[in-house]
Amino acid sequence: MQFVKKIICVCILAMALVKTGFGQIVTTDPAFPSADKPLTITVDVTGTSLDKFPWDNATNPVWIWTWIKKTGVNDVDAPTNVNPATAAQDAAKCTRVSTNPDKYQITFTPTVFFNKSVADLPMIGLKLKTRNWNDNKQTDVDKFITLSSNFSAKFTSPTSNSFFVNSGEQIPITISASAPAELSISVGGMQKASQLQATTLSYTHTVTETQGSIVVTGNAKTATDNQSFAFTYTVRNPVTNASRPGGIIDGINYSSDATKVTLSLWAPKKSSVYVLGDFNDWQIKSAFQMKKDGERFWLEITGLTPGQEYGFQYLVDEKIKIADPYADKILDPDDQFIPAATFPSLKSFPTKALNTEWYFNRVSTFQTAQTPYVWKATNYTKPAAKNLVIYELHIRDFFESTGRNYQNLIDTVNYFKRLGVNAIELMPITEFNGNDSWGYNPTFMFAVDKYYGTKNKLKEFIDKCHQNGIAVILDIVMNHQDIPNPYALMYFDFGAFKPTTDNPWFNRDATHPFNVFNDMNHESSYTKKYLDTVNHYWINQFKFDGLRFDLSKGFTQTNNPNNVGAWGNYDASRIAILKRMNDKIKSYSPDAYVILEHFAANSEENELASYGMMSWGNANNAFAQASMGFSSSSDISGLSYKSRGSASPNLVGYMESHDEERIMYKNSQFGNASGSYSVKNIPTGLNRLKAANTLLFSIPGPKMIWQFGELGYDQSINTCPNGTISNDCRIAAKPIKWNYLSDANRVSVRNHLASLLKLRNQYSVFQSTDFTVTSGDALVKQVGLKNSPFKTSPSSAAEMNVHAVANFGVSAQSESITFSHTGTWYDYFAGGASINVATVPFTLELQPGDYRLYTDFQIATPATVTGLENNYDDLVSFYPNPTSGLIQINSQNDDVEVNGFTLLGQRVSLGKVDNKTWDISLLPSGLYILRVKDGESNYIIKVIKN
Repeated sequence: MQFVKKIICVCILAMALVKTGFGQIVTTDPAFPSADKPLTITVDVTGTSLDKFPWDNATNPVWIWTWIKKTGVNDVDAPTNVNPATAAQDAAKCTRVSTNPDKYQITFTPTVFFNKSVADLPMIGLKLKTRNWNDNKQTDVDKFITLSSNFSAKFTSPTSNSFFVNSGEQIPITISASAPAELSISVGGMQKASQLQATTLSYTHTVTETQGSIVVTGNAKTATDNQSFAFTYTVRNPVTNASRPGGIIDGINYSSDATKVTLSLWAPKKSSVYVLGDFNDWQIKSAFQMKKDGERFWLEITGLTPGQEYGFQYLVDEKIKIADPYADKILDPDDQFIPAATFPSLKSFPTKALNTEWYFNRVSTFQTAQTPYVWKATNYTKPAAKNLVIYELHIRDFFESTGRNYQNLIDTVNYFKRLGVNAIELMPITEFNGNDSWGYNPTFMFAVDKYYGTKNKLKEFIDKCHQNGIAVILDIVMNHQDIPNPYALMYFDFGAFKPTTDNPWFNRDATHPFNVFNDMNHESSYTKKYLDTVNHYWINQFKFDGLRFDLSKGFTQTNNPNNVGAWGNYDASRIAILKRMNDKIKSYSPDAYVILEHFAANSEENELASYGMMSWGNANNAFAQASMGFSSSSDISGLSYKSRGSASPNLVGYMESHDEERIMYKNSQFGNASGSYSVKNIPTGLNRLKAANTLLFSIPGPKMIWQFGELGYDQSINTCPNGTISNDCRIAAKPIKWNYLSDANRVSVRNHLASLLKLRNQYSVFQSTDFTVTSGDALVKQVGLKNSPFKTSPSSAAEMNVHAVANFGVSAQSESITFSHTGTWYDYFAGGASINVATVPFTLELQPGDYRLYTDFQIATPATVTGLENNYDDLVSFYPNPTSGLIQINSQNDDVEVNGFTLLGQRVSLGKVDNKTWDISLLPSGLYILRVKDGESNYIIKVIKN
C-alpha cells in the first residue's frame, strides 16, 4: 500500500465576511479590521465537524489556528500554532457564544498576537480545531481576513457575488464603508439608492425580472478614493429538456466547425447546470444554462475563436463548481509554480474563477483547431509480457527541480536502452492535487498533470521509447480519487468531508483497510463505464502499452473496512471485477499489459494470472536480509511463479519499488560484518547488490527495477529535504543522484546489470519453464535453468543451460551446488573461467559476497561499457570517458564545433585546446552533454567528468 501526500495550495480572494453553502461563516468586529486594533472573530461552525462539539473551556476547548498570508511570501504561523495545544497556547482558546447556530469567538490584537508589525500583517488565515488535529474535529475550509487601515467598502449583504433568485423575491442589500463616503446602489445599470457622508446604505430590491442575469453595483466615493464592487443574481428558469445531438459523448465534443464545441456532463439526480467561462466573463447567464437529456446535461457553445484556449466550469444545482471530468487539461492556482521551460505559454488560472473554497478552484479548458501529435513509431511491437524488464520511475525524483519534465525523459531514453530495460513504468501522471506529489491523489483522470509538461510531450516520450523498442506502462489510480474529482464533488457531504450515500460512483465509507481519499464503488455501472473510458483513453490516445492498477486489492465491495488479514483472502467478487476490466481492455488492445498491485491470496493471484493479468511480486525484505548478510526471512523462492502454484509466468518480481526501503541504504546502515569484512562498507555493499541482481534476473518471468537501483541508490525512502530521516518524509522529494555515474563502483553495478539484461534479452533459457530456486533461509542461494530440450552437451549458446549461485554470508562458505549435469561449466562474470563438475552436487568454495553465473556453453564475457548512450557513429570517436580533464573528439573533418550542457540544459564553459581537444577540468564532477557539430551532421555525446 502506498503512502499519499496531499499538498494543497489555496489562492483565494479574502473577505471579512465569508459564507458558503456548507457552513463555517466568519464575521469580524469591526467589519474592516486593522492589524494594530482589537479584533473580534466569530465563526459559525454549523455543518462542519465541530458542529455540536461538546465544548468545555477546561476539558474540551476549541483553538484558533491562524497564520499570516502575504503575497509572494511563505505563510507564517502564529506562535500559538502548536499541535497538540497545551496551556501555553491558551491565548488561542475560543469561547462558545451560541449553540444554535454553533458559534465560537475570540478577541485579540493581531500585532500583539503574532508579535509582528503592521506591515507584516496584510492578511491572516484561520481555522478552528480541537486540541489535536488527529481528532479530526476542525473547520473544513481556510478563511481569510484582510487587515488594513486604508479606506474600504463592500457589500455586507448579500455575502455571495453570484446567486439565484425567484421572480418576486426580495434581496436585502447593504453597503458598509470604513469611513463616511458617498454611497450608491444600482441594479441593472439604474440607480436605486444613495446617501451622502454615510458608512452604511441599505436597500431592499424586489426581483421583477422573469429571466436573465442582473448585475447589482455598489459605489463608495470619498474626496480621495472611489471604489466599485458588484454581485450578480440570476432568475431561475425551468431546465429545457432536449435530446443530445447524435454523436455527442460525455465531455468536450469538437467538430469540423472550429467556432463551436458541445459540452456534455453526466450528472444523475441533478436539477440544473450552468456553464461559466472565459466566453461569458465567468457570469451565471441564462443563455448558458445546459439542456437536460435524462441523466446528462449538454450545451453547444458558439462564436469561439479557432485555436484560442478557453477556461470553463460547470455550476451544478446552483452551488457546486466543478471542472469537466473528461477534460484533458485542468488549471489550478498551483500552476504559477510550474517552470515555463516545462510547460511553455501555460494559461493562467482565471482570476474571476477564484473561490473561497479551494476545492472549487479547478478549471477545465478546451481549444478548437488543435494540431494533433503525429506518431512516428508506426510499426512498434511490444515485448512479450514474460520478457519484461520494467524500470519504474518517478519524474519528480529523477531530475532536479527545474527539469522535472518529459523533455528530460526524452533525452534519457538512450540511457534506458543501453541499460537493457524494455519497459518504463511512470508513477501516476494524471492530474493530482498540488505539484510536489507521488501522484496517488488523483483528481482528473483524463488530464496530464502539467507539472511534468504538455500532453504532446508525453506522447513524444512514449513515441521515442517505442522507436527504441521500449514499452511504456502507466501507473494509474482507480481504487480512490481525491477531491475535487467532479464525480465525488457533485455528491459530497462537506460537513463530514466524504461522499454522500447516494453517490453513484463512490462509497461513503471505504469497504477495505488502508484506503485513502474517496473509495470507488467498482460494482456500480457508473464506475464501470467511467473507468473503462479512462483505460481506453490512455491506451488509445497516448499509446501506453499497459496499465499498472494501484491498490487493485481495493477493487471490492466486500465490506471489510478493518480486518487486513481477511481483506487478502480469496474474493470472487473482486476477481469478477478485475476480469471484466481486463476483458474490456483486451477487446481493443489484446496485447496490453494489465499489472496489479494486489498482494492477495495466492489462489486469487494465480487465477488472475491464468486470465492474463500480472501481479507485483515483492521480494524486498528477502533480498534486503540476504544482502545485509542475515539469514532470517531471506527466502527468495517466492519470486518463482511456480513456487506460488501458478502455471503462468506473470509475477513481476522486484527487489525495490517506490514503496520499499532501498537495499543499499540498509546495507550501509545495518549490514552484517565478520572480521574486516563489513557489508556497511559501500564498495562491499555494492558488490553484494551485484550478487542480488544475478539471482533476481536469473529467475524466469517479468522483473522490475526502481530508479537508480542500477547504481545502488543509498538514500533512505524516508529521507527528508533537510537530510534527516523520518517516516513523515516517505513521499517527500529525494536527492537526485546522477552524479553516481562518476563513481566507478556504482557504474560497475550498472554495467553488471546491463550484462545480465543483455543475457536475458538474448537467450531464451532465461525464460525456461524448467527451473529451480534453491533458497530458504540459507545464505548461499541458487537458481538453476534447464533449456528445452534439455541437453547435457549443448552445441550452441541457444541450447545452453545456466546455473547462478551467490554467497550472501559474511564469511567463506563451502557449499554443495546442484548443477543440472556434470561436465565443464564457464563462469560468465569471471571471463569464462571453467570448472569441471565431476559429480552433482558439486562443492564450491565461495568467499563472502561471491556470485557466479555458470553456462555449460562458453559465451562472450561482458565488455567494458561506460553506462552512457551516445548518438554517434564510426565517423566520430571520442576518449577518454570518464575523464578528469581533457577529451579528444576525432572526426573526418579537420575542425568540429562543440557545446557543453548540464543534464538540465544549462550551458557550461568548455576550454578549446586545439581543433580536436577540449578541456573540461574546471567543471564539477558529474554527467554532461556535449553537442558536436561535424560538418552537416550533429552528434550527442554524454561524458562523465571525474
